[in-house]
Amino acid sequence: MSGRGFVLGAAAAAAGLLLVPGVAAAVARAGRPVMRAAMKTGATAFDEFRKAGAEAYEHFEDMAAEVRAEMGGTDEDTAAAEETVHSAADAAPGTERA
Repeated sequence: MSGRGFVLGAAAAAAGLLLVPGVAAAVARAGRPVMRAAMKTGATAFDEFRKAGAEAYEHFEDMAAEVRAEMGGTDEDTAAAEETVHSAADAAPGTERA
């Protein structure tokens, strides 16, 4: 039996089962805590990925400033470029600086 046929059969069985009175309400009650846990996990994962991305971006900024300094840019040029990047990052919603 193909995977596609199995999924179609399982969906048809689930739909038929939900038509039985009382089963749909029981499934809804049982599914609510699972859905809340999934949403909570998703929100936590989003926050962690956002923090990791902000940290990676900050490390990239630092490396870019080091490269500019090694290429012979003056300290004023480097400081001005960093200030522009930091003020743009501070203005962006949801960014945090450590």
